Amino acid sequence: MFGPRSRSRQNGPPMSHDHALRLSSILLACVSFLGLAFGASLPQPLVWVTGSALTVVLFQTLRNPRPGNAIPSLPLSPAGWNIVLLTAFAGFWADLLWLSGELLPAGVHFLLILLVIKLWTLRTRRDYLQLHAISLVGILASAALTTDLWYLAVVIASLLCGVWTLLLLHLTKPADQRGQSAASAPVGDGRIGRDLFWLVNGLAVLATCLTIVIFFAIPRVNAGFFQKGYGQSIRTSGFSDTVDLGAIGPIKRDPSIVMRVELPDRAARESGRLYLRGAAYDRYDGVSWSNQLPHRRSLAETVPMTFTVRQSTRAGNAGPAIRQNILLESLDTAVLFAAPFADSVTGRFPSVQADVVGALSLPFPSSSRIEYTAISRAPVVLPDDYLPQAVSYSEAFARHFLESPAISDRIAALARSVTQDKASRFDKAQALERHLSTNYHYSLDVPPARQSNPIEEFLFGRKTGYCEHYATAMVLMLRSIGIPARLVTGFLATEWNDYGNYYVVRQQDAHAWVELHLPRSGWIMMDPTPTAAEPPRAAGWHALGRIMDTFRLRWNRLFVQYSAADQLAVVRELKAGGASVRNRAKDSFSSVIELLTAKGRALIQGAGQEPSLLAAACLILLVGVAAWTYHRGAWSGARSSPMTTGEQPPITALYKRMLRHLAQHGVVKTPATGPLEFVDLVRTRWAGALTFVATITELYCRGRFGGSRLTEDELALARQSLDQLLHLHHAD
Repeated sequence: MFGPRSRSRQNGPPMSHDHALRLSSILLACVSFLGLAFGASLPQPLVWVTGSALTVVLFQTLRNPRPGNAIPSLPLSPAGWNIVLLTAFAGFWADLLWLSGELLPAGVHFLLILLVIKLWTLRTRRDYLQLHAISLVGILASAALTTDLWYLAVVIASLLCGVWTLLLLHLTKPADQRGQSAASAPVGDGRIGRDLFWLVNGLAVLATCLTIVIFFAIPRVNAGFFQKGYGQSIRTSGFSDTVDLGAIGPIKRDPSIVMRVELPDRAARESGRLYLRGAAYDRYDGVSWSNQLPHRRSLAETVPMTFTVRQSTRAGNAGPAIRQNILLESLDTAVLFAAPFADSVTGRFPSVQADVVGALSLPFPSSSRIEYTAISRAPVVLPDDYLPQAVSYSEAFARHFLESPAISDRIAALARSVTQDKASRFDKAQALERHLSTNYHYSLDVPPARQSNPIEEFLFGRKTGYCEHYATAMVLMLRSIGIPARLVTGFLATEWNDYGNYYVVRQQDAHAWVELHLPRSGWIMMDPTPTAAEPPRAAGWHALGRIMDTFRLRWNRLFVQYSAADQLAVVRELKAGGASVRNRAKDSFSSVIELLTAKGRALIQGAGQEPSLLAAACLILLVGVAAWTYHRGAWSGARSSPMTTGEQPPITALYKRMLRHLAQHGVVKTPATGPLEFVDLVRTRWAGALTFVATITELYCRGRFGGSRLTEDELALARQSLDQLLHLHHAD
């Protein structure tokens, strides 16, 4: 960090202690700023003001290594700076009450303003200590705002800068004891020598190792002042109660990762394709699909954190069990995905719901990553369904899965002509699947439909479409010949990561297929969409991307999702001999260490070319600001979030009124209690208020974290529930 130069090549004396203290303090502030800039949705003017101030201060410090004030003074007296500080404090309250509406984002904004003020008033030792405290709080706040792998670089940089700063504070202490500022009073002939350089960096490495040991040794707690996610959820399409035809097409160009799926059973991935079922729909009106059976039931928790989806399967009809360990990114849908059909779901959920058509969901979308395990069994076709057989269906079943106003005479005639020489229902379904997959072309470049019936245009006109067209056409053709069918949306995973042994599922893997009902076998799935040719990829870059994605998964498993149960398992394994722990640690960190070593070697070789320290530092900071801008979509008009727009959803005020009313009756929500946990608390302490509290909580989470505004009807429902709650008598 402050490496000594050889006597034959240096242009001046080695860096002094006071100058090194200033530089390490500013670099620590830079690390704090970059952690907040990448981890939080900060207002762009605030980012540019803070980044510019850091750039100017860093430039002046590197250009003027002589003792004295290296930062140009602004024409403000101490009283003027106090006025600026009071104005910023008033702005913090305005931000908290009317703009952000939350303590953490408002505090982060105020923290950056304090950082800028302190940079321009960095004079005495007390100023340095205050700057260090501000930087430390910023680093802690950025830890609460992100779970991404890049935060590891922030941790390492903060440890390195922090160790240097603490040691230099000690070395410059005599100057302060003489009544002089640490930046203006020289401390003898103190210089950064070779021995001190390697000693401090060695201490930084030791601090990093101790940090890792402490992390795995201290028991995990799921509470804290900063514990809450403020990241933006990934927007998805095709998983709400109503889906327009063509909704999936636009997101199939988005390579964003939505989940990673591990299959402990290697035989389960022999086909190289994994269907992940999301939502199912029973009615098509010619324009959109809808679910007319939206009623959801809460699944029974048979063992702790395990929810049973189906109590039993038809005898002789259950395929082999497929176990999936799923890491799901924060999405704007509450749907849980699993291979068809799920028998059980295990995860840290207060409840899991299922509708009549078998879609699994949480009560509301999660604002952070979630990890769960699903056990699925795909039904197989029984021998009786290969034979012709007559069957009658109930009126309700036929109304949902046999009828459709969009079935025209042309579609029915085509279905009959394709299946006229087939006897059994299963053979007819296979004939329709084969006809669609071989006589039509797959393409995402589909123009808007010109006819009133887009499926007719697809079947008899352009004969080109994507998965929704194929699946919708097959459902209509099956129903026209008396075979119950429904449309299913989810993801089709095909990208297997050889380094981490899991499927990578992206937005572009969104898919639609068909489920048809056979008399003996029940619901089975078919996919009439032909396989699309994948574009060629550069082998080297593709391999590097898979390696980095493996690092992200290991980071999430070893650090983000590391819990008290994992800690107890490690302790048990250590008592049993520790061999599995050593192997696990070696497998998890060896690739990371190799990559960091290679990067470090490249940096050392580049430093051997004697680039200017000034140019390198400025370039790093400017690249960081530019990367933040690109990451947050400043140049592409990315959508804003409540934290950036300053808009507080109306449902938030209703939710706070509900909390105040419940607190008056002895049901108090602590900062460490999540919304779902608080609903469970109400269930035990005031069961009569559960219905109203659950309704308001669900609407609050959707409006506050779901990424979309609530409708007037939904807000009216929340107000009605709150009014009923306010008039409800609590029998103490």
